[in-house]
Amino acid sequence: MSQSVNIAAIQMTSGADVQTNLDSARRYLQLAASEGAALAVLPENFALYGGDYRGLSAQYAWLKEWLCEQAKTLGMAIIGGSIPAGERPDGSPVPAPRVRTRSLAIDEKGLVQGEYDKLHLFDAQVNDAQGRYRESDVFEPGDQTRVVSLAGLKVGLAICYDLRFPALAQQLAQQGAELLVYPSAFTAVTGKAHWDLLLRATAVQSGCYTLGANQCGQHAPRRASYGHSLLANPWGEVVASLGDDPGALVAELDLATMKEIRQRIPVQMHQRLQIKGL
Repeated sequence: MSQSVNIAAIQMTSGADVQTNLDSARRYLQLAASEGAALAVLPENFALYGGDYRGLSAQYAWLKEWLCEQAKTLGMAIIGGSIPAGERPDGSPVPAPRVRTRSLAIDEKGLVQGEYDKLHLFDAQVNDAQGRYRESDVFEPGDQTRVVSLAGLKVGLAICYDLRFPALAQQLAQQGAELLVYPSAFTAVTGKAHWDLLLRATAVQSGCYTLGANQCGQHAPRRASYGHSLLANPWGEVVASLGDDPGALVAELDLATMKEIRQRIPVQMHQRLQIKGL
């Protein structure tokens, strides 16, 4: 079994037009596949940014099928950033006007291997043109963690603001994760201050590779995202990164490096605090 896997972070400037967003996502997924990626991660809200999430949730099955079709056609596993879902995992409806914001993990055959609903919602005050963010007005938080098998890797699923909660990363590592993925829409202000720092620190603390696939650029007059998608190894080194513009970052994840670092500094073995699950 190979000790290295090429993985990709797709960086986009999504807007309010779903078809335009999907066309852009397809183009960058194709680019990632052509550069040898076995797994590609789309950013948070890749299909719709700042529009009618409740309305789009009615097309959840169609978006899910679209993602499965891309994965099967390209022969590449895909983590579908996040899309709005009007039902909980148990099939019960999410009360209007809210939805769940869900990440889908799809293998290279186009089969769904797992789903994850964002746990932590971004209700915060940021010194930018938007100012106040209230995700809890739009989204209902999830209540489950998830580790899936994709492209020969154990992948821990998380979304954006989840990156600020190290207990989640440590729990995913204890569940066997080798790679933690963070499809995101970090703002230009919070991203500049914290994005690289959080991804690198999470990699060190968890002993996992971390991949951040971020939105970038100006979505609307008051909404801008930071970009700078990156892959960090468990030593806290940035393996590869993008800049401000849309694109596909393809980088090598070396499992031998991860295993060596974990043997040298076995943080999971030394963990004495009980990580409380959900």
